[in-house]
Amino acid sequence: HHQPALLKKYGLDKPQAVVEVAEPKVAQPGRFRLQEAVPAASKAPVVDTDAIAVIGIGGKFPGSTDLGDFWRQLQANRDLITEVPKQRWDWREIYGDPHQQPGKTKVKWGGFIADADCFDARFFGISPVEAEALDPQFRLFLETVWATLEDAGYPAGALAGSKTGVFAGVATADYKDLWCEARLKGTIRSLTEPFPFMIANRVSYWFNFHGPSEVIDTACSSSLIAVNRAIESIRQGNCDIALAGGVNVLGSPRLTIASSQAGMLSEDGRCMTFDQRANGYVRSEGVAVLLLKPLHKAIADNDRIYGLIRGSGENHGGRSASPTAPNAAAQKQLLVDVYSRAGIDPRTVSYIEAHGTGTVLGDPVEVNGLKAAFAELYQRRGLTVPAQAYCGLNSVKANVGHLEAASGAAGIIKVLLMLKHRMIPGNPHLQTPNPYLQLDGTPFYLARETRDWKQPSDQNGNPLPRRAGVSSFGVGGSNAHVIIEEYQGNAG
Repeated sequence: HHQPALLKKYGLDKPQAVVEVAEPKVAQPGRFRLQEAVPAASKAPVVDTDAIAVIGIGGKFPGSTDLGDFWRQLQANRDLITEVPKQRWDWREIYGDPHQQPGKTKVKWGGFIADADCFDARFFGISPVEAEALDPQFRLFLETVWATLEDAGYPAGALAGSKTGVFAGVATADYKDLWCEARLKGTIRSLTEPFPFMIANRVSYWFNFHGPSEVIDTACSSSLIAVNRAIESIRQGNCDIALAGGVNVLGSPRLTIASSQAGMLSEDGRCMTFDQRANGYVRSEGVAVLLLKPLHKAIADNDRIYGLIRGSGENHGGRSASPTAPNAAAQKQLLVDVYSRAGIDPRTVSYIEAHGTGTVLGDPVEVNGLKAAFAELYQRRGLTVPAQAYCGLNSVKANVGHLEAASGAAGIIKVLLMLKHRMIPGNPHLQTPNPYLQLDGTPFYLARETRDWKQPSDQNGNPLPRRAGVSSFGVGGSNAHVIIEEYQGNAG
């Protein structure tokens, strides 16, 4: 992207020849040095330097070739769900009524990423024998970590030996099931089983990171809780910089059949978030990774900053109607706690990326929690809720389905792209709002069509940064919320 400037800086009149290396090695500590940072005091705005900056992003999502394409699909309000490709399983062989025929399902849809079965093992110095036993979720996470560091401008070896943390949300192990079947048939040679815990640990091993390395499994909230754990680890001094996100690959129909039998999935193959036709979610896959660094360090290092994390938190719903039922009171308390700790005025939050799985009762539970939380936040400040709604509600699940363990981090990447383009994408399936939502007299409106994300301002007309919340709720009761804020110090 910056070839002319780099050629000029190093006094070159043309690009140097590229020397191919068969098996690139991870650099030793100290081999790379960042350029001396320009003093930031002269150009940095007055910001909360205790915030956490997002300085790199990487991801792969259904129906998208890259993050730029992903944004274009969101902006155009496209649905990216397809029939299950034959490379995964033949949906025709298991099609049927799950309540009448055990092992059958009427669900033939999903969100799938391209080339999930492809991996350049030689590039990462991994033997073919070992590569065939590696979980595709690990391979995708490893590739996306590389892409995230590259996006942030860090060579692969620049952080070798550093206190870099890795926090990966992972909740499924489809490939282990397939591996065990293949092992019984004698068609696989490796003795190494694809355990989920290796997804984070093996990344830390490959890059020679010395910070915490953890896999978090709280079902659908896994990656957002991974982000929260990464932030806590940075604040506690356990790591200086952190990679956090999640990954989900649909390798077999086992969980689809079980979820279908439980009545959780949409047989229409559409995640109709906030619509009265909502009848369940669509299982999907993807991977999303964020590179996090304290804001004051990011400014000092002259990093590009996508946005700031101003607050985060997690809790559990405790007892509710059932072990899998959401608890609106707990969700409300989480939001109150997160926004209160961060000192955020609720009037400055103009978008919520909801969990929004697209169920007729689940969506209202989440919205009720939001309404109750903002009502208390207004009350605590002695404020009156404005007569006109100003905070948009939407969910990326309406476009790509439910990425499960990766869904929360995918929601953050969507919000960061929204900040970059200053637009709020619409909802491709919102026709008639769910009547149980009851948004009249609240700060919230449903984002139906793509619109500009207007710059908020204070009572004196001074511009304020755009702010958004991202929610994620695990089927077992673990809730998470993250506050994203626009960084206004980037050049241009």
